[in-house]
Amino acid sequence: MAQKQKVVVLDGGTGMTLQEMGHVFPQGDLLWSARIVKSHPGDLIKLHKQFYSSGADIVVTATYQASLDGYRKVFNLDEEAARDCLKLGVTLAQTARDEIEKDTGRRLYVAASIGAYGAVQTDWSEYNGRYVDTMSKQELSDWHLPRMKAILETNPDLLAFETIPAVKEAEAVLDNLQHFPDVKAWLTFQCKDGFTTGHGESIVDAVRLVARYKNVVATGINCVHPKFVTSLLQQIATAKLDIPIIVKPNAGFFEHDESTSGVWKLSDQVDEWLRLGATWLGGCCHIYSSDIAEMRRALEQRADVSLLATADRLV
Repeated sequence: MAQKQKVVVLDGGTGMTLQEMGHVFPQGDLLWSARIVKSHPGDLIKLHKQFYSSGADIVVTATYQASLDGYRKVFNLDEEAARDCLKLGVTLAQTARDEIEKDTGRRLYVAASIGAYGAVQTDWSEYNGRYVDTMSKQELSDWHLPRMKAILETNPDLLAFETIPAVKEAEAVLDNLQHFPDVKAWLTFQCKDGFTTGHGESIVDAVRLVARYKNVVATGINCVHPKFVTSLLQQIATAKLDIPIIVKPNAGFFEHDESTSGVWKLSDQVDEWLRLGATWLGGCCHIYSSDIAEMRRALEQRADVSLLATADRLV
């Protein structure tokens, strides 16, 4: 009998789900969904519980666009209070996890989200990484380290470096893990087409580099247009990595392109993604808890898949 593929179900988009719940984010918001950590923490617990209840094994925290400067400026906080907000973003997800675990007996996980430097600039540069042309790797490491330290005080199950557009920034954030040798992480790249990162490097070279770091337990792609996923997974397969491959695309609503609207469904992609080697599956912007539930049901119907069981270790 062929060995079953071990599959992990991830969550969907935090910011867009909050918008569906009625939250409005100002244009150029320094914090975006991370502001809800401070303003409406109960809604974040509700959001995370929705994703867990829909079948996600791991949820990412609402700290993707969180920064110390952002919290200080938006809410007029001092340094300590800003650090508390960073940490609260993780503890809210942990509260949701603990409540669902108690109700269901499932073993669930929290991945603390750490977004790209570009995400905090509110200029969409996380989709092109142009800032790495004028910043050194050390400057990027120094910028990321303080929020990493604050977040890690909460002991998340792992870190999720998300929407990283450039290899230089990937190296910068992963080099910081030398300060935390026991911390596990995944890192996913934003890609502008079916072959390269947002900054234009080969996705094959990018994931190979990431996989060399001993702290990294999975790598792949997130917030990419769904039309690029097949090509990207085909490219990544040539790297022959020995860690899980993540795929978390958006729903294709970016750059005024609504070509997938009403057509593209997360659950319909399961067969192809698994065939191409991806085993940690979820979504990003405009992917909701109902989409995750539908994908989970599709996975449960497959005889060749082993979903994360209560007794299993994630890594």
